[in-house]
Amino acid sequence: MTDAQTLTPKSPVCLMISGSGRSGTTILSVLLSQGENVMNIGQLRDIWLAWAGDASCTCGQGVCGCAFWGAVRQQTFADSTADDLRQTDKEMRQFMADANVLRDWNDALALRALADTHAAFLARLKSVVATVLRLSGASVLVDSSKSPEFALAVHLTGLVDLFVLNLVRDPRAVACSWVRKKPGKINQRIDAWTNRQKRLTGWHDIGSLHHRVLRYEDFVAAPAEHSAAVLQWVNETLPDGVFVTDTQAQVTWEDQHLFPPSNETVLAEKREQVTIAAPTEWRRMKYWPLHLRVLLRSFPQGLAYVLKFGRA
Repeated sequence: MTDAQTLTPKSPVCLMISGSGRSGTTILSVLLSQGENVMNIGQLRDIWLAWAGDASCTCGQGVCGCAFWGAVRQQTFADSTADDLRQTDKEMRQFMADANVLRDWNDALALRALADTHAAFLARLKSVVATVLRLSGASVLVDSSKSPEFALAVHLTGLVDLFVLNLVRDPRAVACSWVRKKPGKINQRIDAWTNRQKRLTGWHDIGSLHHRVLRYEDFVAAPAEHSAAVLQWVNETLPDGVFVTDTQAQVTWEDQHLFPPSNETVLAEKREQVTIAAPTEWRRMKYWPLHLRVLLRSFPQGLAYVLKFGRA
């Protein structure tokens, strides 16, 4: 964790966990949302497709019938068909594509032009976020969408004080984790890691926007310490009893309403007793060709990370 200044945020807050997949974002979001003032909204950027397909929720219902997400839909998209919802998802992805090619996210004029171009989508997003805040009664929303472009969209709604947590993991470990899940998309995953790190390191604190970096390797080494520090950053506290040891947690899923594509293994297992530990399989010799591929494709961000932190 960097020595970022502890701030007293305005209410409400959206804590966006950004970075790449396979970096512990889902379990971190669960740990951070064990208190009554913090609501875990999972990967909000996927809610329109989840509604369109009535994806399963960890509460045991489909998201359209879920006590939480079903109510959000009824108050925001009640008259929308599955095709309408898919169209909103397309509008979101177009916003993200346009934001991705925008050179400077600290340029107020450029951001205003982006917001004007995508005013319809941002109005729909604002309606969803406002409804989530109202129904949850939470002072802090935790979102693990990981995409900086989606974090920017939430920022442009003007509804929340945005805190961006860059949860960054060694790109070699990320690639080795993805190769077991989606071996045909490794280049795409490496590029996502690289592009997001470029964007996050260039997006400065402005106005109600705040940044902090948490290395995955530091988090898994001392999850209790870092979970408490992140919550302190947004003026919340980690409830007593969540961590029974420095690395073992006792969590409840009672108020968690998460849906895929958040980590499907975590969602399926819904473990109440969780041990946080760093996998070491990715360091084996057999993965060295993939390590080299990662370092070449992610240059210079990947190499800089490895030279500073890598111990393999």
